[in-house]
Amino acid sequence: MNDDIIPVDSYDFDERIEKGIVIVDFYSEWCVHSKGIEPIIEEIADQYYDSIRVLALDVEQSPDVAMHYEIETTPTIIIFKDGKIVHRITGANPPSTYSDALDELL
Repeated sequence: MNDDIIPVDSYDFDERIEKGIVIVDFYSEWCVHSKGIEPIIEEIADQYYDSIRVLALDVEQSPDVAMHYEIETTPTIIIFKDGKIVHRITGANPPSTYSDALDELL
């Protein structure tokens, strides 16, 4: 995992999303699509490192958070602004899907 991507779990999730623009990759280790978008998420972390935080949450390790945000499939990407959901992207998508959503907020 890229050093710019912060792994989170149930204990620090709320604290990490409460300020600024945060993109969260809700993934599962066994999901081939989660693995498939990993390079895209890493590129986003590199490209937007000075504007946003990128978090990664393993839904199997933190099922309470996954349930709270109604994560039914992985990968699911949620973009938060000051703790509020502003965009949700489900499944594997082209890189522009993620960068377009972020560019709207910046």
